[in-house]
Amino acid sequence: MDYLGYKMKTKKAVVCPLSKSEEVELVERIPLKELDALYRRLYNAPISRLYPDKDAIEMYRSKESELIWFEPLVPGDETFYNSLQEKSWYYVDHKHEFDVAAKFIAPTDSILEVGSGKGNFGRFVKAGSYVGLDFSLKAKEMAAKNGVDVRNESIQDHAASNPASYDVSCAFQVLEHVPDVYEFLKGMVDALKPGGKLIIAVPSEDSYISKANNLALNLPPHHMSRYTDQALRNVCNYLPVELVALEHDPLQPQHYFDYPYQLTMEAFRLKIGQRYQSVNNSWFNKLLRAPATLLAKFLAPVFNRTNTPIGHTVVAVYTKKGV
Repeated sequence: MDYLGYKMKTKKAVVCPLSKSEEVELVERIPLKELDALYRRLYNAPISRLYPDKDAIEMYRSKESELIWFEPLVPGDETFYNSLQEKSWYYVDHKHEFDVAAKFIAPTDSILEVGSGKGNFGRFVKAGSYVGLDFSLKAKEMAAKNGVDVRNESIQDHAASNPASYDVSCAFQVLEHVPDVYEFLKGMVDALKPGGKLIIAVPSEDSYISKANNLALNLPPHHMSRYTDQALRNVCNYLPVELVALEHDPLQPQHYFDYPYQLTMEAFRLKIGQRYQSVNNSWFNKLLRAPATLLAKFLAPVFNRTNTPIGHTVVAVYTKKGV
């Protein structure tokens, strides 16, 4: 753009990664130095290098799809994920969403899992056949030792060479890590036979984690998008699928401490009239962590599967349209 002899840079439009609509609203600006400090403190995982020339990460919501996401859409690199993988709890062999998904899978179904890791779901589920996709060479090697077929291939490439080939296409805790949500989901749907099932498990933005205090793993570069139930329903507006079920997990034992801790921190915030911030490294916030921790330790043993609210994860099940 040229104005009175000066070259002016046109700002790139912000576009929803699901609907591709420019009808979006800015929800929050997170100072990069604050986010970097949080990741350094919790995981010894500095992230500033991933965002050169940026001083903030911006959270947006699509007015059309209801998707929430972060700009820029830059995923964590190998160094970042290596820091997280040092934590014993980061990868678990069995997830509650496996049990939910299994209810929608027949013993003769052919299954494609995207972001399969070492193929734990493939070992668990009873089905006619299973193929996992993962970019990790180590995951492929570990899967092979257990007789599980995992391939180092993108969903887009796999769907192009295997169109309409599977009865079930699933991804567990993967979609929130993906920059281009639409292309990822389209690949999963393209790989399905007509009438096949698309099964997606994601962190629920309708659960307590939506207002969690300093929950780094629900922020970039770990998570790049967030999903309310309505956003998951709206997927049907952009892809040839129909929603069959939305099922929230109960609060899982590993979150029995985090739930009362986060609610206590939120109660403190509301009591003093403090504006919500995804990242809050203030001295006052640090002071509040001690009483919140004590109360959470006191309350955590009270929880069980019969008296808890909805948990961290929601599973969405769709069927592909067509005969």
